[in-house]
Amino acid sequence: MFKGKTVMITGAGKNIGKEIALDFARNGANVIVCDYNREYAEQTEKEMLQAGSEVMTAVCDVRDRAKIFEYVNCAVNRFGKIDILVNNAGGSAGLLNKLTRFADAEESTVDFVIDTNIKGTFNCTQAVLKSMIKEQSEKIINLSSIAAICGLYDRVDYSAAKAALIGMTKSLAMEVGEYNICVNCVSPGAISRDGLKLSHMTFMGEDGHGGNPKDISDTVLFLASQDFITGQNFVVDGGRTLGPGHR
Repeated sequence: MFKGKTVMITGAGKNIGKEIALDFARNGANVIVCDYNREYAEQTEKEMLQAGSEVMTAVCDVRDRAKIFEYVNCAVNRFGKIDILVNNAGGSAGLLNKLTRFADAEESTVDFVIDTNIKGTFNCTQAVLKSMIKEQSEKIINLSSIAAICGLYDRVDYSAAKAALIGMTKSLAMEVGEYNICVNCVSPGAISRDGLKLSHMTFMGEDGHGGNPKDISDTVLFLASQDFITGQNFVVDGGRTLGPGHR
């Protein structure tokens, strides 16, 4: 489906990002695997090469603006262009083992969360955008979270950052629509991580259905394959945010 297309995916070393990268590879795309962890990035690259994909590994933190721009220039020189950007990299204070109530949050932790989720997405988007405007008919897909919609305890900074990505998606879609660039957002619910299966869970006393990375990847590939949906946020959460239900 994506033969001849080049896709850049951030946070592609594990979990949702890795599944998205592998799915694009299986569908013929050239893939830029961007992750701050070299071991994870190279493992993803190895699996993609087995699928016959052309792969470029970019080991860097999305907060490192200069390095992101450097890798994008290298990718454009190698593949000619970047057709699709998937801004998947992000995370909460849990990455630092510092989840806490907002009243107790350290400034450095808040900065990490805001910079990783918002500035990281800004950096990657600006790095590809001018070349995308020249090419036209490209796609940008941001990964938000249901935390942006319903909030999460001990993740006020994360919820705020992910909500910002939904706003960014809508505004950017307006700006670049004239260049046939579609900008959309996907907000996952509870998704299995590191191969651990979530078959059924309870949230705040209500039942909900846990998903897996393939559920999110399928949504991303759908958005990357169409030309008439833009400025939208797709909630993929197994019904978690629907509210109280009855049996």
